[in-house]
Amino acid sequence: MSKTNPIDSKTLTEDAFKQLLPEDLQKVSKTHFTPMGIAKTAIEWLTEDGKKNILDIGAGVGKFCIVGALNSDSFFYGVEYRASLAQLANELIEKLHIKNAVVKHQNILDIDFLDFNAFYLYNPFYENIVYTKRLNNEMPLADSLYRAYIRHTALQLEYKEKGTRVVTYHGDNLEIPESYEKIKQSKNGLLKLWVKQH
Repeated sequence: MSKTNPIDSKTLTEDAFKQLLPEDLQKVSKTHFTPMGIAKTAIEWLTEDGKKNILDIGAGVGKFCIVGALNSDSFFYGVEYRASLAQLANELIEKLHIKNAVVKHQNILDIDFLDFNAFYLYNPFYENIVYTKRLNNEMPLADSLYRAYIRHTALQLEYKEKGTRVVTYHGDNLEIPESYEKIKQSKNGLLKLWVKQH
């Protein structure tokens, strides 16, 4: 890619992003990575009250972080427990000359939410309980891990200050504490904005 003609928020289309991926990931892109339109709506909701440090839980190939970085001044941090995906995400971020995004190869259980003030989740833990939704066998997956991830995320979100924003896409939203209220939804209720009330 030429530095004189970089991909930006207008030129990075759904198909253009898909073409950046290896063939095996192109085949599962629609199922496992946030659609461009969903990402843009979520980013608008998360940042409409100011610049944020946003954590994408289960960042995959970094698509949400990349779209967010190209469409806002906020900084996007991804956490991804598959090393191959985290590496690819950072290669794409570098290739696209993005300065306000990074994806860390870490487990969510090792993440302290204090450094972040907004959060995005595309049903990141579900594959632990539904075999057909598993991306690959790179990491161990189990029902017990699903429960541990849900508990950790809920506890970390509970400690956040009033006004904290969380966007979820798909899922049962079991990781959202009762102190959060759903204030917006879209895409037949699949995309939700939650705000901590107390």
